[in-house]
Formats: sequence, C-alpha cells, structure tokens
Amino acid sequence: MKTLRQQVLFLLVAFVSILAFFLYQENIQHFLNLPEAYRKLRLFKYGFSVLLNYALISLIYVVLRRTFATILVSQVLIFILTLINIKKEQYLSASLIPSDFLLAKETLIAAPMLLKLAFFAGLIICIALMWGLYKKERAENNTLLWLNAMLSFSILGFFVTANFQNNFSEICSDENKPSLCKYNIYLPNTHSDWVGDHMNIRQLGFSAFFFSKTVDGIKAKVSNTAHIPEAKIQSLLTPPIVANTKNQNNVDSDKVLPNIIFVMSESHWDATKLDPSIPTNITPTIAKNQVSQLLSPSFGGGTANVEFEVLTSLNTHLNQNQLAYVAKLKRPTYSLAMYLNSLGYNTTAMHNNGKYFYNRSSVYQNLGFQQFTSIENMVSAAQRAKYINQAGWANDELIYNSIQQQLKQQDQPQFIYAISVENHPMYNDDRFGANNFKITKSGISDRSKRALNTYLSGMQRADQHLKALLDSAQQLERPTIVIFFGDHLPNLQNVYDEYGFWGTEQAKTEKNDVRFYQTPLAIWSNFPLNKKQWAEPFISAHFLAPQVLKAAHVPLSPYYQFIQKVNACYAAIHKTGNHMTKTCEGNAAQLLKEYKTLNLDILDGKNFSYQVMRPSLEANQAAL
Repeated sequence: MKTLRQQVLFLLVAFVSILAFFLYQENIQHFLNLPEAYRKLRLFKYGFSVLLNYALISLIYVVLRRTFATILVSQVLIFILTLINIKKEQYLSASLIPSDFLLAKETLIAAPMLLKLAFFAGLIICIALMWGLYKKERAENNTLLWLNAMLSFSILGFFVTANFQNNFSEICSDENKPSLCKYNIYLPNTHSDWVGDHMNIRQLGFSAFFFSKTVDGIKAKVSNTAHIPEAKIQSLLTPPIVANTKNQNNVDSDKVLPNIIFVMSESHWDATKLDPSIPTNITPTIAKNQVSQLLSPSFGGGTANVEFEVLTSLNTHLNQNQLAYVAKLKRPTYSLAMYLNSLGYNTTAMHNNGKYFYNRSSVYQNLGFQQFTSIENMVSAAQRAKYINQAGWANDELIYNSIQQQLKQQDQPQFIYAISVENHPMYNDDRFGANNFKITKSGISDRSKRALNTYLSGMQRADQHLKALLDSAQQLERPTIVIFFGDHLPNLQNVYDEYGFWGTEQAKTEKNDVRFYQTPLAIWSNFPLNKKQWAEPFISAHFLAPQVLKAAHVPLSPYYQFIQKVNACYAAIHKTGNHMTKTCEGNAAQLLKEYKTLNLDILDGKNFSYQVMRPSLEANQAAL
C-alpha cells in the first residue's frame, strides 16, 4: 500500500472511531445548544483524541506490519474496551481503568457462567478472524514500518510528556509563554480534571481516556511513591496507654449515639463582606446558629477538595492542591464514614447532581459510605427536568427531602454527608427570579447586579431549606447534630472587582489572605452544645471532623486523636500559611512532620494507616 494512502486511511479510521463514540453518547441538539466556549472545548478535545487514536493505530501497525489487520485489531480492541466500560458504569457506577485488569481473576470468579461463556466465545471468534486476516495479508515494506514507528513514537511521546508535566503547566504559566500554550487546556488530563472519569470519557473518547489513565498510573509508580515504614505509622496511630482510664475508642453500649448531618452548601458565603450596602439578614437561621468560620482549602471551586479534607482530615495544601478524588483515592481509605460505620452508624453520602462527578460513585465506596444517594436515585430521568433550574443545576429541595427521608430511619444512628448544588456558579441568569434584591451601590454594572441578585437569592433559599430541616430534626427522638457550611467562596467574577473586594492586584493574584477562604460554619443540635468549643476565628476543613465528634460526644479513634493533637498546635495548615495556635504544648515542628508523613502514606505510600486502623474498626463492629 502506498504511504500517503495508508496514512489517510489510518487518520480516517481514527476520526470515524471518535465520531462514532460521540454520536453514540451525545445528543446532537443538546451539543449545538451548548455555549460556544464549551463547544469549542469539546471539539478541540475530540481533535486531540483523533490525533492520539491515530498514533495508537500506527503503533499497532509497527507490531503487525499489515494495514487492514491493524485496522481490524485496533478497532476491535477499542470496541471491546468501550463495551466493558459501558457495562461497568451500568452495573458498578465506575469507569473502566487500567488497574481493573489486575482484578481479572476476581472478575472471572464473580461473573455468571453464561456471561463467561459468551465472553470467551466472542473472544475466540475475534481472535480467529484477526488471525485469518493477518495470515492472508502480506507484510508490507520497511518504509511504512519506519514511518509509522516515527509518527506513533513522536505523537505518543508528546502526550506522555504532556501528562508527566501536567500539560506543560510550568512552561505555560510564564509571562513569555509560547503561543501554543493556548491549546494546553484541551490536552487529555485524567489526573486532575474535576469532571471525573465518566465525563472525561465523554469528552475524549475511551481510547484517549484509557491511554491518559495508563500514563497516570505509570507516573504515580515512577514519581509519586512514598516509602513510609509501617512502624512509623503504627507509632503515630497508637495512642499512649494511660493507667486507670478507659480506651477512648470504646463506646458505652448504653449511650444513644446522635445522628450527625453535614450539609455542605454550594458556594455559601457571607456576601455582606463585599460591602455594607449588601442587604443584611438574608440568612437568619444560619446567622443564629453560626459558631465560627470554616477555612476552606479552595476558592471559587474545587468542591471535592473540601469534601476530601472534611471526610479524611488530610490536607490539600500538603498534596500540591491535587484533586485527590480524581487522582488519588483508588483504594480503601480511612475516613469519618468508615469510623462511624464501625460504631453502628448508617452512613450515607448525598448529592443532587450526577453520581460520576469527581468520581464520587467510586470514591465514596473507598471512603466506606454504605450508600450514595445521587440525583439518579432522587428523581426519575423522566421527571428530572422539573427540578432543574435555568443554570442547569438541580434544586435543593431534592437533597433536603432526601435527608429528611433518611432521618426517618430511627433503628440506628445516621451519618449523612450532603452536598447541595442549586446555587452553583455561574450567576448570569435569573434562576430564582429577577430583582429580588435592590443593589444600591453606585458604579456596579447591570451584569454584576444580576449575578449578585441571583447569588443572594440562592443564599436566602439555602437558609430557608436549612430552617425546614432543623424544624424537622427538632421532632426527632434521637439526639441530632447538624453542621452547615459553605464549601468555598462563590465565583462572582467581576462582582469582586467592582466592589473592590481584593484590595490590591497582588491579593487578587495570590489570594494569600484567609478572608478569601472563610465561609459561615453553623452548628445546631437538639441537645446541649458547648459553643465555647468553637470559639476560634476559624475551623479548618481538615480539622473539622474531630471537633464534630467531640461536640457530638462520640469518642475519638486513634486516628482522630492524632489529628486533634496536630490541631492543638496548628489552627490551619493552609495555602495562606501554617497558622499556629496560642496554646501549643507539643513539638509543633515534629507534629507537622508527622502529619505530612500521614498524608504521604495514605495518598502516595502503602496506605499502612488503613491497615493499622483496620483492627480497631473490626473490633468496634464485632462489639455491636
């Protein structure tokens, strides 16, 4: 076959493969109605995916040296992997990733006999067809071999390099960055893209996703493996034995454990901090119950990193602000849910958004939640449109109704971690009605007034939802504590500039002041609450869990005893600095080093922390 003809054919096959996947999973009318910037993003991503697909076809040719056999093998392989992914998402709510093939033995044991027979029969037929075509077609000349080798290695080498260097983020952050850097956001990025694996597959096609995910795994093995000795972790998580005292991890069997409900409210913030002219008393319920500020690790987005800190007490800043939900949490990881499971709690994660965002469907399993109630469980697909607002986000009635339904189960204590979504950016719409609030400050553009009206309306609705929840919880016989906080400041774009919120351009760029990360922290309970416990300027997200356990009169596990010990010397370990407490009695530098060690072990090491804590979890469950 002539060189040009072969390369055009390979490129055409790569394009058709991506196009077929796009047509399978995309509603064309919906795609055409997307904002132009988002359509552009998707099209460029698909363009890079075609290029990567083409390189993978060329690589297979280097092995087979037969054009049509290469096309058949490559496309059958992509089809099989895509089909497996579709079925895995259908049954397990998680995408197919390279490490899944390490579970081939377990999969074969668990699969029904009929499915195994069908799979192996299909595999034998495919191999027979491919072998027949391979034998029938002659090996082609060396020119085609070297050309395909050069093209595939060059293109794949570029994508591997981009992956290892986080899509050239350092080069493209310089003032004199190359003009090509405007395209780096379109490169495959399965390591830290907030949309998660499912949406990455939709935006890239499966072959590009799987390639990028494979390189992620190699990168983790090469550069991100920490060697933390098990004995070191054992020493951190084994509390000292104090004579004549009960083990703090034991629960009095006669004690009624309280329901513990977290409500992480999307972008909830005290907007009066913009300016005194902002209407006050918009959120009376939250104001009445506010005990402090939550110090979030994120500004304007990154909800999953806030969840990550609250649920694990690990630290985003110490982990280079990576999206741990996407990049790291691939195995059982000690968490608040896992600990409360061991005490007899029913543990539920809730979110009125899709189950795949931030890989939540698989992450929550690894964190030990017994169930995840997502929008797919809250309302049927046929009825869903009724609950979606102008901005495309589900109304929060869904999640608050789900919380109240879950609390009706009184046979065991409930731990609920609920994440709202209706007040999600952007705010250039009238999803809650126009002109609900009069913006009186001069010099504010109509666009910013509209955004602020929408945002303030969302804050007001969040307060109303919370009040209804507290009224309902007040009727419960079981002790109940509700913890409400915003995940981060809202992405209000020009509103901040027009109100002069930043102060200086440097402050806007570096965001190195805690006020850019503080959101209201409100605590309510139907039993006496010691509010002096919360009398601090702020409570860091990574130190919130032991504080809540203490307020709920639930004993601290050795893990949370260690976290509390770190908290005794550090109010926060944060992008804005390491904030020391005034009452530190320990060796602060040593504690910080040990806390870093814990983070490394769990996220980049052997995860001995989970193994060390596992016996206490099992002992608690055995005692129930």
